Formats: sequence, C-alpha cells, structure tokens
Amino acid sequence: MTSPGWLGAAGCALLVLLVDAAIWGVVSIATNGMGRNHAAGIRLPSLMHSDEAWRAGHVAARRVMRPFLIAAAIVVVVSIPAQLAPALYVVLLGLSLACTLAALGAGALSASRAARRIARDG
Repeated sequence: MTSPGWLGAAGCALLVLLVDAAIWGVVSIATNGMGRNHAAGIRLPSLMHSDEAWRAGHVAARRVMRPFLIAAAIVVVVSIPAQLAPALYVVLLGLSLACTLAALGAGALSASRAARRIARDG
C-alpha cells in the first residue's frame, strides 16, 4: 500500500468535508424555513405528514447529527498527515465515513420519532 501524497489526502479530505457540509446545510435549511418538499431534506413518510412534523423532525435530526458530523470532520482532517502511514490513513477515512453514515442514520431515526410525536400529540 502506498501513500496518496499530501495533495491526494487533502483533496480527499476536502471532498468529505464538502459532503458533510452539504448534509448539514440541507438539514439546517429545512429546519429554518424550507417547507416540505420532494427535493431536499429528510423525506421520510412521518416527516412528510405535515409542515409541523417536517420542522420538528429536522430540528431533532440537526441536534443529533451535529456531534457525528463534527467527529467526521475532525477525523478526516487528522487523516491528512496520517497519509504517511497508509494503513492508518485508510482506517481514518473509514472512521470518517462511519461517522457520516451514523449522522445520517441517527438523524433519520431522531427525525422520524419527533415527527411521529407531533402526529400523535396533534
């Protein structure tokens, strides 16, 4: 296994950071005013039930996604100098991806629960 080099590692880190920023941006926009739609946001049936469920779900998702996305960003930045040890570099990239996927999973679960509470209470 060979090192991707400083430029390759930095480029890969930038791509991961852009994906994480896009996820955070969409959830934040959905939280702060973008109404229900079929183009962007967490489009689970429970969130599509009403505008109130949509907003409550995204607020809940944003709260639980934040630490996972921050962890993913930190790990991928740390991976840049770790490219000098290629095996460690690959492990760190995998860990960053796992944090991003955990953010999506935890966000969807939390959003769905919050939206169902709104439907049940409303």
